[in-house]
Amino acid sequence: MSNDAAMPAEQPSDPLKSVATAMSSAAEAMRDGASDAAAKVQQVLPATSEFVSRFVYSSCYFISYGVVFPTLFLAHVIPGGAPVALGLTDGASAACDGVKELRARKAAQSRSGDGQESATLAEEGLEALDSV
Repeated sequence: MSNDAAMPAEQPSDPLKSVATAMSSAAEAMRDGASDAAAKVQQVLPATSEFVSRFVYSSCYFISYGVVFPTLFLAHVIPGGAPVALGLTDGASAACDGVKELRARKAAQSRSGDGQESATLAEEGLEALDSV
């Protein structure tokens, strides 16, 4: 028998180098996977946001239409219902003005960078509603 059979197959010169190479390729694969996942999220997020926004808008629109239209219809059909219709339209106009004012305050705060808490803004909104 020869000594060739007793010798193991050729091994890498440095086992730590092979471990470092394996760790490096694993880290690179994880970085690639993370960047792929981030890219997919960036693609899906606008579509999801648009769907949710459209759903909320449509739901609110149809609910408000379903409430306001029959009320105004009855207010115009019933004799003497004009004050009811005027009160509803004035109230809707005041609500729109209130929302515009809150949005303007929020925009001014974000531009100034004061960093006030949203709780303060909510309190101001509740105070505005109490004054109505």
